[in-house]
Amino acid sequence: MNLRAKVSGVVLVAVAVAGVLPAAVAQGSPVTDKQAQARALEAQISANGSKMVALSEQLNGAKISLDRAQAGIADAERRTAEAQAATDKIHEQLNARAAEIYKGAGTSNPFDAVDVKTVTDLAARSKYASAAADKDGSLLNKLLQAREALNVQKAQLESQRASAQSQRDAADSARRQLTSANAQNTQLLSQVKGQLKVLVDAEAARKANAARVAAQATARSFATGHSSGHSPVPANFPNAPAPNGRAQIAVDFAKRQVGKGYVFATSGPNTFDCSGLTAAAWSAAGVGLAHYSGAQYQETIRIGPGDLQPGDLVFYGPGGANHVEIYIGGGMVVSASNPAVGVVVSGVRYGSASGYGRVA
Repeated sequence: MNLRAKVSGVVLVAVAVAGVLPAAVAQGSPVTDKQAQARALEAQISANGSKMVALSEQLNGAKISLDRAQAGIADAERRTAEAQAATDKIHEQLNARAAEIYKGAGTSNPFDAVDVKTVTDLAARSKYASAAADKDGSLLNKLLQAREALNVQKAQLESQRASAQSQRDAADSARRQLTSANAQNTQLLSQVKGQLKVLVDAEAARKANAARVAAQATARSFATGHSSGHSPVPANFPNAPAPNGRAQIAVDFAKRQVGKGYVFATSGPNTFDCSGLTAAAWSAAGVGLAHYSGAQYQETIRIGPGDLQPGDLVFYGPGGANHVEIYIGGGMVVSASNPAVGVVVSGVRYGSASGYGRVA
């Protein structure tokens, strides 16, 4: 199945879900029903977000292919122009020789056309002229063959460029349609949450006392265990040391971005996509990585999941083409996850990861 067909299926599912979710929940208590609607909508928004991340990486890859094809076409055109100039020069030489022969043919004495003193000298010059013409003719044939080969190469590059552009257009169209579907789902989710709030508020009075007691206990625990006044490091935000200074810089940079938004084709400072985050993290450490997860997969050294160290990259999809995250230790990664949640800390999805890479 081609990219355009895959994309159409994804979008149809997203739009269909946006239209039917409110009526597709099991009947229970009003609060339970609304919670089920909200969870279903949140799940669809998250799923669409993951699809958009994969499409965004396909767009990054298509852009690289498009740039390479464009550069190849420009090079082929330059070389074709050079071959044409050389061909024109040889044509001029051959035409000049033909003109000289023509002039000589019009004299009463064939020897009047050349300045020679002996027949031997004339023969030597004739052989030289013939050899020069043969050499020009041979070179001309080679240049013509080279031009033909360049034309074939240019046609192939034009086809590659058209294919890359088609993939880019299809992925971009799908991403925009998914964005629209998610906007509808988000609006519907807001309505459902508003309705849910009304229902939940009815129970709030009954639970208020228990909540106050729990809050007071939490406050006492915090005051006892963290008298310095600093917020504790979240349990899912490990402080594992990196294997070297550069990796530590990359990890520290990635941690500082947690909470920022996901926007396609951005690499900071305020928003990121997945490969933009990992490229920016390692750029802070002085290492250049391409802004495309598939290219980063090729730029890193393959390691096993048991060899992961802070700063290593975790890839998803064939050849890492769908998504990339940066490992920070303790089985956790920082990931520009999707437009719904932005940059977050989460666990390594060992069961679905397609590879692990170490920056050299």
